Amino acid sequence: MYYLQPSVQLMRNNKPYRYFTHLMVWMALVLLYAYPSLKLNFHSAVGLKRVLVQDVLYGFINFQLFFLLVFVWLPAPVQQRQYRRVIVRSILAVAGFALIKYAIGCIFPDQVLLRMYSMMGKPHLYFSFPNYFLMATKTGLGVALLAYSYRLLLQRQQTGPQDRLLASAAEAARARYIRMQENSRLLLQNLQQLTPILEDERKRDQEGVKAILLLSDLLRYMLYDKALEKETVGLPKEMLNFERYVELRNLCHHEQPLELSVTGDTQQGTLAALLLQQTTETALQQLPANGTPVAIRVQVRQDMITLSVQEQHYQFKLYPDHV
Repeated sequence: MYYLQPSVQLMRNNKPYRYFTHLMVWMALVLLYAYPSLKLNFHSAVGLKRVLVQDVLYGFINFQLFFLLVFVWLPAPVQQRQYRRVIVRSILAVAGFALIKYAIGCIFPDQVLLRMYSMMGKPHLYFSFPNYFLMATKTGLGVALLAYSYRLLLQRQQTGPQDRLLASAAEAARARYIRMQENSRLLLQNLQQLTPILEDERKRDQEGVKAILLLSDLLRYMLYDKALEKETVGLPKEMLNFERYVELRNLCHHEQPLELSVTGDTQQGTLAALLLQQTTETALQQLPANGTPVAIRVQVRQDMITLSVQEQHYQFKLYPDHV
């Protein structure tokens, strides 16, 4: 199955295969259109020849115009959205094929150029070159319009997956940029929290050293951990660094102590990176720092994580582990 698909795709892109496939479909439609006339004139040599030339032969010629426009002359300007080139090339092709049709009409004048049968003894009336050229041009413009529409359809089928990939890549880049901004803001806040401890000589030796170690672990996770390159990270690693964040904040903010409690299985699943830290930090900044302990509860369910900061509750999607 996996070896057959590339060969089929290669066959579809093969030029002779593409040409004959479209030719069979086109001529099937032409014969379907000409079938009533063929059936009616089957026993008349003159009528049968007229149907074969006017309908079948000229249907084949119109296919050449269609194929030339769709696969040779229009792909580049349609892809580049150069509509003037599309119009110019279409008009040139239509005019050229109108000349070809008139030249073939000179070979089969009674089947192509005949305008009216005259009475016996008088010559038949034939279309002049300007009149027939105008008729052939009108037919050619219809074929050109069909070719342009079909080219647009093919172009959309070819560029549709690429556009979706580009849109997905752009959305992913935007999400990474927003995440980097949030991470930078959180990083700056963590650094600012450490400043009061380092400035106090009494706390510098004990709490300061511990805070520096915790901050270095958080910095290493936020800046250098490759797991953050993905949209989600493993829940065990995220919970470990969230506990470090809570411990660091307790060291730096005695006026707003935190009490963390975690329930549920934290050993499996993935979560958006640093989402717990960012949400908690935003919620804590909205609460008064009056020495009252702030309860932080994390409840892990099958596919959901609930974060509660005092009476504020937040729910986050829990994803399966990375394969």
